[in-house]
Amino acid sequence: MEQEKELVMFGRSWACPDQMRTQRFLTKMGVPYRMVMIDQDEAAGALVEQYVGHRSVPTMVVARPNENAPVVEPTQLTPGRSARSVDRGTLITEPSDEAMRAFLQRHELLTV
Repeated sequence: MEQEKELVMFGRSWACPDQMRTQRFLTKMGVPYRMVMIDQDEAAGALVEQYVGHRSVPTMVVARPNENAPVVEPTQLTPGRSARSVDRGTLITEPSDEAMRAFLQRHELLTV
């Protein structure tokens, strides 16, 4: 039986161009997601910082329903490499629309 999963967007409560672009993309594609504001949830902010190295938004995670941690530990970033648009298995940070599409398709969250 396939494990249930949901898409979680770690974002901020104030305007961020990358976050707004990703939200528009997900809405256009009809992909449901759960928003977690890292400026209002210290544990969520710490989780993003743990995986990304800083509190970068949007950070997208494939998680079990109602959980924030990735279903599988993300792959490590190469030291010195930017996290931007790097598909790390169950986590992607500041993705381009193309990278987001591929990430969603691989996780069977987007079938278009």
